[in-house]
Amino acid sequence: MKAILVRPNFDSATEHTFAFAEDILSQCREAGIDVVELADGEAVKKRVEEELQKGTDLFIFYDHGSEDALIGQDEKPVIDLSNVSSLKDKEVYTLACLSADKLGAAVWAQGGKYWGYTEVVGFTTDALPEFGQAFNCGFCYLFIDGLEHTQALDLAKETFDQLALDLLSKGNIIAAIFMRQNKESLVSLHPGNEPSDGGEGGGCLMGLFKVPIAVVRSLFGRR
Repeated sequence: MKAILVRPNFDSATEHTFAFAEDILSQCREAGIDVVELADGEAVKKRVEEELQKGTDLFIFYDHGSEDALIGQDEKPVIDLSNVSSLKDKEVYTLACLSADKLGAAVWAQGGKYWGYTEVVGFTTDALPEFGQAFNCGFCYLFIDGLEHTQALDLAKETFDQLALDLLSKGNIIAAIFMRQNKESLVSLHPGNEPSDGGEGGGCLMGLFKVPIAVVRSLFGRR
């Protein structure tokens, strides 16, 4: 398998997701995936298009996005609806806000598969190991363990749920809320699972109602 990993690093958010992507790079190399890394100044549209023209099976992108674009080092799109055809029939794995909406649907419409988020992605700096595990687990399930997308997505959401519970048990309620919110907006678009106009919704404070009531009471009962 050939892969391209794109990871900009130009603000406080991408500084952390740049580090999350280091684990993805290591997993690729350990698994024998032929990976081209476009980091920092190389994470721009010109370089991305050059590498895509050489051919790849898997396109990985960490971090900023919008509904119809993935944003590079120069804060301009590296992929948007004008060049999304370069991802035709490819696997796409992203950690990018909102991009699974219009961009993901466009990849899916051209025979590709898209793993990403339909809403804004959030994390807290006091729980970076937990968020890194959550964001990267789907990659392991798909491309290391070789699971199908439906099974990988189910396991990933279970991982998010368990990490949210672990954070709640430590009293880190804000991180747990973000973890639940991210889980609710995570989607995998692939043959048999077409884009939807609306997801499960929720997350945020509503997600706490899905936590066992004894855990919630114990947390809010602390003094």
